[in-house]
Amino acid sequence: MNAMLAATGWEFGVGDPTVLGWTITVAYAVGAWMTLRAAACANAWRGRRIAGVSAPIGEGLVRFWLFACVVLVILGINKQLDLQRLLTETARAIAKNGGWYRDRKPVQYAVLAASALAALGVSLWIGWTLRKFARQIWPVVAGLLILAAYVVMRGTSHHDVDALMVSGPVRLKDTMELVGIACIMWSAWRFATSAERQRSARG
Repeated sequence: MNAMLAATGWEFGVGDPTVLGWTITVAYAVGAWMTLRAAACANAWRGRRIAGVSAPIGEGLVRFWLFACVVLVILGINKQLDLQRLLTETARAIAKNGGWYRDRKPVQYAVLAASALAALGVSLWIGWTLRKFARQIWPVVAGLLILAAYVVMRGTSHHDVDALMVSGPVRLKDTMELVGIACIMWSAWRFATSAERQRSARG
């Protein structure tokens, strides 16, 4: 195990100690807290309606907010541990040992396509299952798709994709993370605020 880690060049520690890196990490943490708050509000209102919702709040919506929270926690941890680099370098080492490293591009494209289809499929399933709450969750689904695209593009480690991810005055990979988190945070804040406002009005 230690030999494999040494071969990948990955070490346990802070992976992005820059100001922007820590800002994004904090954004993940705040977003996770906000989605957890939204889940608590949804749980408190199960079986009842809140303004703008066309159906009573059900367990599915509670689980959705918890799912979003877990995703943000995992990505926040990964932001500093850089686990996708460990995965990428491990796959590269396996390809070299297997003698097919020079022919890796078809595999990279296949993984990229399969991951993208999986993310899209999960998003469509969530959207269909919770379609009665489309107004509340569509920004979250959009944010999760953006973050999924970021993870897939970083994880495949294709040279052209890597170059695109670090291009521009503000790196695309940082922009994707911030935009994805912002979509989720905005939707969670809007939902929780609406629920708490109505609870206060009824109280």
